[in-house]
Amino acid sequence: MIFLPLLLAAAAPAADKAPAPVSASDAAAVMAPLKAWFAGIDATDATAIRNQIRIDGGGGATVAVSRPDGTKLVRHITWEDYLSKIKPGEHRYHEQFTGNPMIQIDGDIAMVWGDFTLSVDGKVATCGVDHFDLVRENGAWKVQNVTWSQRTAGCPAA
Repeated sequence: MIFLPLLLAAAAPAADKAPAPVSASDAAAVMAPLKAWFAGIDATDATAIRNQIRIDGGGGATVAVSRPDGTKLVRHITWEDYLSKIKPGEHRYHEQFTGNPMIQIDGDIAMVWGDFTLSVDGKVATCGVDHFDLVRENGAWKVQNVTWSQRTAGCPAA
């Protein structure tokens, strides 16, 4: 067992190693499924979102909610449960990044992290940070996991 720490230390990247810069074309490729995801939310189209997911990859969605009364809740949602909640109804939804998200890529994995707002009928309902993990398979980027924080206080206006 003494060799495991040595192997892990040898494989660990240097703490001061900065992430490699992401080219505009690589950033656009990683962001393409997320733009389609947000368009699916706007259209309440679960199929459009499903097409961006690595559905059989064992991932899913996790939300960390901070309520105005100070209580917190973290829950995991399977992809199927997440998609079952996306359906046309009486409300109009719009989710967007509020600024330029951070994008990091290493080979066939990528991470996108950025502030977001979710509006319902033109009024901001929640905000927080979206964190997407993506995997490139057969040349296409797919969402492996999404995690987001969710709060209602301190959100920017629509």
